[in-house]
Amino acid sequence: MDARFWTTFCASKAALAVFLALDAAFLLWYAPSLDLSAGEARLFFNDEGALGALMRLGVSALGQNNFAIRVPFIAAHIFNAALIYAVARRSMRACDALAATIVFALLPGVNSAALVASMAPFAMSVALIYIWLSDRNKYLALAALCLSAIADNLFIALNLAAACYEINRGRYKLAFLPFVFITISCALHGFYFGGRPRGYFLDIFGLYGAILSPFVLCYFIYALYWRLFKCAEKLPALWFVAFVPFALSIVLSMRQNLPIEEYAPFVAISTPLMIQAFMNSWRVRLPQFRKAHIALGAVMITSLLALDALTFFNKPLYAISNKHFAYSHHFARELSERLKAKDIYALTCDSQSLAIRLRFYGITSGGDYFLSAKRPPDDQAYEAIEFYAFNARAAVFYLSAKDTI
Repeated sequence: MDARFWTTFCASKAALAVFLALDAAFLLWYAPSLDLSAGEARLFFNDEGALGALMRLGVSALGQNNFAIRVPFIAAHIFNAALIYAVARRSMRACDALAATIVFALLPGVNSAALVASMAPFAMSVALIYIWLSDRNKYLALAALCLSAIADNLFIALNLAAACYEINRGRYKLAFLPFVFITISCALHGFYFGGRPRGYFLDIFGLYGAILSPFVLCYFIYALYWRLFKCAEKLPALWFVAFVPFALSIVLSMRQNLPIEEYAPFVAISTPLMIQAFMNSWRVRLPQFRKAHIALGAVMITSLLALDALTFFNKPLYAISNKHFAYSHHFARELSERLKAKDIYALTCDSQSLAIRLRFYGITSGGDYFLSAKRPPDDQAYEAIEFYAFNARAAVFYLSAKDTI
Protein backbone atom coordinates (compact mmCIF):
# COMPACT_ATOMS: atom_id res chain seq x y z
CA MET A 1 0.00 0.00 0.00
CA ASP A 2 1.58 3.25 -1.16
CA ALA A 3 1.06 6.87 -0.12
CA ARG A 4 -1.63 7.31 -2.74
CA PHE A 5 -3.76 4.61 -1.11
CA TRP A 6 -3.53 6.22 2.32
CA THR A 7 -4.29 9.65 0.88
CA THR A 8 -7.41 8.30 -0.81
CA PHE A 9 -8.42 6.32 2.26
CA CYS A 10 -8.06 9.28 4.65
CA ALA A 11 -10.23 11.36 2.32
CA SER A 12 -13.05 8.80 2.49
CA LYS A 13 -15.85 8.39 5.00
CA ALA A 14 -14.60 4.86 5.61
CA ALA A 15 -11.61 6.34 7.45
CA LEU A 16 -13.95 8.31 9.69
CA ALA A 17 -16.04 5.20 10.38
CA VAL A 18 -12.93 3.16 11.26
CA PHE A 19 -11.64 5.84 13.60
CA LEU A 20 -14.98 6.30 15.36
CA ALA A 21 -15.31 2.53 15.79
CA LEU A 22 -11.82 2.27 17.30
CA ASP A 23 -12.46 5.25 19.58
CA ALA A 24 -15.76 3.80 20.79
CA ALA A 25 -14.25 0.33 21.27
CA PHE A 26 -11.42 1.68 23.42
CA LEU A 27 -13.71 3.79 25.61
CA LEU A 28 -16.20 0.94 26.04
CA TRP A 29 -13.33 -1.38 26.98
CA TYR A 30 -12.01 1.09 29.56
CA ALA A 31 -15.38 2.14 31.04
CA PRO A 32 -15.91 -0.85 33.40
CA SER A 33 -12.61 -0.13 35.17
CA LEU A 34 -13.68 3.37 36.23
CA ASP A 35 -15.67 3.28 39.48
CA LEU A 36 -18.26 5.86 40.43
CA SER A 37 -17.00 8.88 42.31
CA ALA A 38 -18.97 10.26 45.24
CA GLY A 39 -20.22 13.15 43.09
CA GLU A 40 -21.48 10.78 40.41
CA ALA A 41 -23.17 8.59 43.00
CA ARG A 42 -24.99 11.62 44.39
CA LEU A 43 -26.16 12.50 40.88
CA PHE A 44 -27.38 8.95 40.36
CA PHE A 45 -29.36 8.75 43.60
CA ASN A 46 -30.42 12.36 44.17
CA ASP A 47 -30.39 14.37 40.94
CA GLU A 48 -33.85 14.92 39.46
CA GLY A 49 -32.58 16.65 36.35
CA ALA A 50 -31.57 15.32 32.96
CA LEU A 51 -28.13 14.13 34.06
CA GLY A 52 -29.40 11.90 36.85
CA ALA A 53 -32.23 10.61 34.65
CA LEU A 54 -29.73 9.69 31.93
CA MET A 55 -27.57 7.75 34.38
CA ARG A 56 -30.58 5.86 35.74
CA LEU A 57 -31.72 5.12 32.19
CA GLY A 58 -28.38 3.49 31.43
CA VAL A 59 -28.59 1.42 34.60
CA SER A 60 -32.17 0.33 33.88
CA ALA A 61 -31.07 -0.91 30.46
CA LEU A 62 -27.70 -2.48 31.30
CA GLY A 63 -27.72 -3.16 35.02
CA GLN A 64 -26.20 -1.34 37.98
CA ASN A 65 -22.52 -1.29 37.05
CA ASN A 66 -19.76 1.02 35.86
CA PHE A 67 -20.36 0.22 32.19
CA ALA A 68 -24.03 1.24 32.28
CA ILE A 69 -23.21 4.60 33.85
CA ARG A 70 -20.57 5.45 31.23
CA VAL A 71 -22.35 4.34 28.04
CA PRO A 72 -24.58 7.46 27.56
CA PHE A 73 -21.56 9.77 27.80
CA ILE A 74 -19.48 7.64 25.44
CA ALA A 75 -22.37 7.71 22.94
CA ALA A 76 -22.49 11.52 23.21
CA HIS A 77 -18.72 11.66 22.66
CA ILE A 78 -18.91 9.60 19.45
CA PHE A 79 -21.81 11.76 18.24
CA ASN A 80 -19.73 14.88 18.91
CA ALA A 81 -16.76 13.48 17.00
CA ALA A 82 -19.01 12.84 14.00
CA LEU A 83 -20.40 16.37 14.28
CA ILE A 84 -16.87 17.81 14.39
CA TYR A 85 -16.22 16.08 11.08
CA ALA A 86 -19.48 17.38 9.59
CA VAL A 87 -18.77 20.96 10.73
CA ALA A 88 -15.16 20.84 9.54
CA ARG A 89 -16.07 19.30 6.19
CA ARG A 90 -18.03 22.39 5.20
CA SER A 91 -14.87 24.47 4.87
CA MET A 92 -12.04 21.92 4.76
CA ARG A 93 -10.81 18.96 2.77
CA ALA A 94 -11.92 15.52 3.91
CA CYS A 95 -8.47 14.55 5.17
CA ASP A 96 -8.22 17.83 7.15
CA ALA A 97 -11.67 17.24 8.65
CA LEU A 98 -10.54 13.75 9.71
CA ALA A 99 -7.44 15.26 11.33
CA ALA A 100 -9.63 17.74 13.24
CA THR A 101 -11.79 14.84 14.44
CA ILE A 102 -8.78 12.81 15.59
CA VAL A 103 -7.25 15.76 17.47
CA PHE A 104 -10.63 16.43 19.10
CA ALA A 105 -10.87 12.82 20.28
CA LEU A 106 -7.33 12.97 21.65
CA LEU A 107 -7.89 16.05 23.83
CA PRO A 108 -7.53 14.96 27.49
CA GLY A 109 -10.55 16.98 28.61
CA VAL A 110 -12.70 15.48 25.86
CA ASN A 111 -11.72 11.95 26.87
CA SER A 112 -12.49 12.71 30.51
CA ALA A 113 -15.89 14.14 29.52
CA ALA A 114 -16.60 10.93 27.59
CA LEU A 115 -16.23 8.84 30.75
CA VAL A 116 -17.17 11.01 33.72
CA ALA A 117 -20.79 11.99 34.28
CA SER A 118 -21.22 15.67 33.42
CA MET A 119 -23.08 17.98 31.08
CA ALA A 120 -19.93 18.70 29.07
CA PRO A 121 -20.55 16.22 26.20
CA PHE A 122 -24.11 17.50 25.77
CA ALA A 123 -22.94 21.13 25.86
CA MET A 124 -20.58 20.25 22.99
CA SER A 125 -23.45 18.56 21.14
CA VAL A 126 -25.72 21.62 21.41
CA ALA A 127 -22.91 23.97 20.33
CA LEU A 128 -22.01 21.80 17.33
CA ILE A 129 -25.66 21.45 16.29
CA TYR A 130 -26.02 25.24 16.46
CA ILE A 131 -22.86 25.72 14.36
CA TRP A 132 -24.03 23.17 11.80
CA LEU A 133 -27.44 24.87 11.55
CA SER A 134 -26.23 28.47 11.68
CA ASP A 135 -25.78 28.84 7.92
CA ARG A 136 -28.34 26.22 6.87
CA ASN A 137 -31.45 27.20 8.78
CA LYS A 138 -31.10 30.21 11.07
CA TYR A 139 -34.52 29.66 12.63
CA LEU A 140 -33.71 26.10 13.70
CA ALA A 141 -30.38 27.37 15.01
CA LEU A 142 -32.18 29.98 17.12
CA ALA A 143 -34.65 27.34 18.31
CA ALA A 144 -31.71 25.23 19.51
CA LEU A 145 -30.35 28.25 21.39
CA CYS A 146 -33.73 28.95 22.98
CA LEU A 147 -34.16 25.37 24.18
CA SER A 148 -30.62 25.29 25.56
CA ALA A 149 -31.19 28.54 27.48
CA ILE A 150 -34.34 27.12 29.05
CA ALA A 151 -32.59 23.87 29.94
CA ASP A 152 -29.54 25.22 31.79
CA ASN A 153 -27.51 28.39 32.39
CA LEU A 154 -24.52 26.43 31.10
CA PHE A 155 -25.43 27.79 27.66
CA ILE A 156 -25.27 31.50 28.50
CA ALA A 157 -21.80 31.72 26.98
CA LEU A 158 -23.04 29.96 23.83
CA ASN A 159 -25.92 32.42 23.43
CA LEU A 160 -23.54 35.34 23.90
CA ALA A 161 -21.30 33.84 21.20
CA ALA A 162 -24.32 33.52 18.88
CA ALA A 163 -25.23 37.17 19.46
CA CYS A 164 -21.69 38.26 18.57
CA TYR A 165 -21.78 36.09 15.44
CA GLU A 166 -25.04 37.66 14.25
CA ILE A 167 -23.69 41.16 14.92
CA ASN A 168 -20.57 40.34 12.89
CA ARG A 169 -22.82 39.22 10.02
CA GLY A 170 -24.85 42.43 10.25
CA ARG A 171 -28.04 40.61 11.25
CA TYR A 172 -28.87 42.88 14.17
CA LYS A 173 -32.47 41.78 14.59
CA LEU A 174 -31.40 38.17 14.97
CA ALA A 175 -28.64 39.24 17.37
CA PHE A 176 -31.28 40.59 19.73
CA LEU A 177 -32.84 37.15 20.28
CA PRO A 178 -29.84 35.47 21.98
CA PHE A 179 -29.81 38.30 24.51
CA VAL A 180 -33.48 37.54 25.20
CA PHE A 181 -32.55 33.88 25.68
CA ILE A 182 -29.77 34.88 28.09
CA THR A 183 -32.27 36.91 30.11
CA ILE A 184 -34.65 33.95 30.25
CA SER A 185 -31.84 31.62 31.33
CA CYS A 186 -30.72 33.99 34.09
CA ALA A 187 -34.30 34.34 35.30
CA LEU A 188 -34.81 30.57 35.38
CA HIS A 189 -31.44 29.40 36.64
CA GLY A 190 -29.53 32.47 37.84
CA PHE A 191 -26.02 33.56 36.95
CA TYR A 192 -23.50 34.84 39.48
CA PHE A 193 -21.28 37.75 38.55
CA GLY A 194 -19.41 39.35 41.37
CA GLY A 195 -16.58 38.86 43.80
CA ARG A 196 -13.42 40.84 44.32
CA PRO A 197 -10.29 40.97 42.18
CA ARG A 198 -8.45 37.72 42.98
CA GLY A 199 -5.72 35.50 41.58
CA TYR A 200 -7.78 33.00 39.59
CA PHE A 201 -6.43 34.16 36.23
CA LEU A 202 -3.52 31.70 36.22
CA ASP A 203 -5.73 28.95 37.64
CA ILE A 204 -8.08 29.12 34.67
CA PHE A 205 -5.16 28.94 32.25
CA GLY A 206 -3.85 25.92 34.14
CA LEU A 207 -7.21 24.20 33.79
CA TYR A 208 -7.35 24.95 30.07
CA GLY A 209 -3.82 23.57 29.77
CA ALA A 210 -4.91 20.34 31.44
CA ILE A 211 -8.00 20.06 29.23
CA LEU A 212 -6.31 20.83 25.91
CA SER A 213 -2.63 20.21 26.79
CA PRO A 214 -0.32 23.23 27.13
CA PHE A 215 0.96 23.11 23.53
CA VAL A 216 -2.53 22.79 22.05
CA LEU A 217 -3.73 25.68 24.24
CA CYS A 218 -0.99 27.90 22.83
CA TYR A 219 -1.88 26.87 19.30
CA PHE A 220 -5.59 27.42 20.00
CA ILE A 221 -4.84 31.05 20.90
CA TYR A 222 -2.73 31.40 17.74
CA ALA A 223 -5.50 29.88 15.58
CA LEU A 224 -8.02 32.39 16.93
CA TYR A 225 -5.66 35.24 16.10
CA TRP A 226 -4.81 33.77 12.67
CA ARG A 227 -8.45 33.53 11.66
CA LEU A 228 -9.23 37.02 12.97
CA PHE A 229 -6.29 38.46 11.04
CA LYS A 230 -7.16 36.55 7.86
CA CYS A 231 -10.87 37.33 7.57
CA ALA A 232 -12.23 39.53 10.35
CA GLU A 233 -15.33 40.65 8.45
CA LYS A 234 -16.68 37.12 7.89
CA LEU A 235 -15.66 34.97 10.81
CA PRO A 236 -17.39 31.56 11.06
CA ALA A 237 -19.79 30.67 13.86
CA LEU A 238 -17.23 28.20 15.22
CA TRP A 239 -14.75 31.03 15.83
CA PHE A 240 -17.26 32.92 17.99
CA VAL A 241 -18.38 29.77 19.85
CA ALA A 242 -14.74 29.06 20.75
CA PHE A 243 -13.54 32.62 21.37
CA VAL A 244 -16.40 34.22 23.33
CA PRO A 245 -16.62 31.59 26.15
CA PHE A 246 -12.81 31.52 26.37
CA ALA A 247 -12.54 35.31 26.59
CA LEU A 248 -15.50 35.53 28.98
CA SER A 249 -13.95 32.93 31.31
CA ILE A 250 -10.64 34.80 31.33
CA VAL A 251 -12.34 38.10 32.18
CA LEU A 252 -14.55 36.59 34.89
CA SER A 253 -11.63 34.66 36.41
CA MET A 254 -10.16 37.97 37.54
CA ARG A 255 -12.99 38.23 40.09
CA GLN A 256 -14.22 34.71 40.83
CA ASN A 257 -13.29 31.06 40.81
CA LEU A 258 -15.20 29.75 37.78
CA PRO A 259 -16.67 26.30 37.14
CA ILE A 260 -14.55 25.42 34.11
CA GLU A 261 -17.17 22.96 32.82
CA GLU A 262 -19.37 25.93 31.82
CA TYR A 263 -16.78 27.24 29.34
CA ALA A 264 -14.30 24.52 28.38
CA PRO A 265 -16.73 22.40 26.28
CA PHE A 266 -17.07 25.26 23.78
CA VAL A 267 -13.30 25.72 23.61
CA ALA A 268 -12.70 22.00 23.06
CA ILE A 269 -14.67 21.92 19.81
CA SER A 270 -12.27 24.41 18.17
CA THR A 271 -10.01 21.75 16.61
CA PRO A 272 -11.20 22.54 13.02
CA LEU A 273 -9.90 26.09 13.49
CA MET A 274 -6.53 24.79 14.65
CA ILE A 275 -6.19 22.25 11.85
CA GLN A 276 -7.23 24.85 9.27
CA ALA A 277 -4.58 27.28 10.51
CA PHE A 278 -1.93 24.55 10.55
CA MET A 279 -2.73 23.14 7.10
CA ASN A 280 -3.00 26.60 5.53
CA SER A 281 0.51 27.39 6.71
CA TRP A 282 1.70 23.92 5.69
CA ARG A 283 0.43 24.02 2.12
CA VAL A 284 1.85 27.43 1.18
CA ARG A 285 5.39 26.13 1.85
CA LEU A 286 7.54 23.87 -0.28
CA PRO A 287 8.34 20.44 1.22
CA GLN A 288 11.89 21.44 2.17
CA PHE A 289 10.55 24.31 4.29
CA ARG A 290 8.07 22.26 6.33
CA LYS A 291 10.46 20.92 8.97
CA ALA A 292 9.26 23.39 11.61
CA HIS A 293 5.65 22.36 10.96
CA ILE A 294 6.54 18.68 11.23
CA ALA A 295 8.26 19.33 14.55
CA LEU A 296 5.33 21.40 15.83
CA GLY A 297 2.80 18.75 14.83
CA ALA A 298 4.92 16.01 16.42
CA VAL A 299 5.22 17.94 19.68
CA MET A 300 1.46 18.60 19.91
CA ILE A 301 0.45 15.01 19.09
CA THR A 302 3.07 13.63 21.49
CA SER A 303 1.82 15.89 24.28
CA LEU A 304 -1.75 14.75 23.66
CA LEU A 305 -0.81 11.07 23.66
CA ALA A 306 1.27 11.51 26.82
CA LEU A 307 -1.59 13.19 28.68
CA ASP A 308 -4.06 10.58 27.42
CA ALA A 309 -1.77 7.80 28.62
CA LEU A 310 -1.60 9.49 32.01
CA THR A 311 -5.39 9.85 32.07
CA PHE A 312 -6.20 6.25 31.18
CA PHE A 313 -3.27 4.35 32.66
CA ASN A 314 -2.80 6.20 35.92
CA LYS A 315 -2.43 3.37 38.44
CA PRO A 316 1.39 3.38 38.26
CA LEU A 317 1.16 6.82 39.92
CA TYR A 318 0.29 5.05 43.17
CA ALA A 319 3.96 4.10 43.38
CA ILE A 320 4.63 7.83 43.85
CA SER A 321 1.58 8.85 45.90
CA ASN A 322 -1.42 6.95 47.27
CA LYS A 323 -3.69 9.87 46.38
CA HIS A 324 -3.87 11.37 42.90
CA PHE A 325 -6.42 12.82 40.47
CA ALA A 326 -8.10 9.47 39.71
CA TYR A 327 -8.26 8.16 43.29
CA SER A 328 -11.94 9.12 43.62
CA HIS A 329 -12.75 6.67 40.78
CA HIS A 330 -10.91 3.68 42.21
CA PHE A 331 -11.45 0.87 44.75
CA ALA A 332 -15.17 1.25 45.54
CA ARG A 333 -16.24 -1.72 43.41
CA GLU A 334 -13.32 -3.89 44.59
CA LEU A 335 -14.06 -2.94 48.19
CA SER A 336 -17.72 -3.91 47.82
CA GLU A 337 -16.67 -7.28 46.37
CA ARG A 338 -14.31 -7.90 49.32
CA LEU A 339 -17.10 -7.05 51.75
CA LYS A 340 -19.63 -9.28 49.98
CA ALA A 341 -17.11 -12.14 50.10
CA LYS A 342 -17.24 -11.73 53.91
CA ASP A 343 -21.06 -11.83 53.71
CA ILE A 344 -21.29 -8.14 54.65
CA TYR A 345 -24.01 -6.26 52.79
CA ALA A 346 -24.59 -3.42 55.25
CA LEU A 347 -22.21 -1.33 57.37
CA THR A 348 -21.60 2.15 58.68
CA CYS A 349 -18.90 4.35 57.14
CA ASP A 350 -17.12 7.27 58.71
CA SER A 351 -17.36 9.04 55.36
CA GLN A 352 -20.61 9.88 53.60
CA SER A 353 -18.73 9.98 50.30
CA LEU A 354 -17.55 6.39 50.71
CA ALA A 355 -20.98 5.29 51.95
CA ILE A 356 -22.83 6.57 48.89
CA ARG A 357 -20.25 5.00 46.56
CA LEU A 358 -20.66 1.62 48.27
CA ARG A 359 -24.44 2.01 48.11
CA PHE A 360 -24.27 1.93 44.32
CA TYR A 361 -22.42 -1.39 44.51
CA GLY A 362 -24.94 -2.97 46.86
CA ILE A 363 -23.55 -2.16 50.31
CA THR A 364 -26.18 -0.28 52.30
CA SER A 365 -25.91 1.69 55.54
CA GLY A 366 -26.47 -0.04 58.85
CA GLY A 367 -25.52 -3.52 60.02
CA ASP A 368 -23.02 -4.61 62.64
CA TYR A 369 -19.81 -3.33 61.09
CA PHE A 370 -17.95 -0.05 60.85
CA LEU A 371 -15.65 0.94 57.96
CA SER A 372 -13.12 3.73 58.05
CA ALA A 373 -10.23 5.02 55.98
CA LYS A 374 -8.54 6.08 59.23
CA ARG A 375 -6.66 3.55 61.31
CA PRO A 376 -8.44 2.78 64.61
CA PRO A 377 -6.63 2.88 67.96
CA ASP A 378 -4.31 -0.07 68.66
CA ASP A 379 -6.54 -1.35 71.48
CA GLN A 380 -9.45 -1.79 69.05
CA ALA A 381 -9.88 -4.97 67.01
CA TYR A 382 -10.00 -4.35 63.27
CA GLU A 383 -9.17 -5.87 59.91
CA ALA A 384 -7.24 -3.95 57.27
CA ILE A 385 -8.53 -4.30 53.70
CA GLU A 386 -5.65 -3.31 51.47
CA PHE A 387 -5.40 -2.62 47.74
CA TYR A 388 -2.15 -2.65 45.79
CA ALA A 389 -1.18 -1.21 42.42
CA PHE A 390 2.21 -2.07 40.91
CA ASN A 391 3.48 -3.41 44.25
CA ALA A 392 2.59 -0.16 46.01
CA ARG A 393 -0.15 0.04 48.62
CA ALA A 394 -2.70 2.31 46.96
CA ALA A 395 -5.49 2.28 49.53
CA VAL A 396 -6.40 0.74 52.87
CA PHE A 397 -9.73 0.55 54.71
CA TYR A 398 -10.27 -0.60 58.27
CA LEU A 399 -13.20 -2.87 59.10
CA SER A 400 -14.29 -3.44 62.68
CA ALA A 401 -17.32 -4.78 64.49
CA LYS A 402 -19.44 -2.10 66.14
CA ASP A 403 -19.39 -3.87 69.49
CA THR A 404 -15.59 -3.46 69.65
CA ILE A 405 -15.67 0.31 69.12
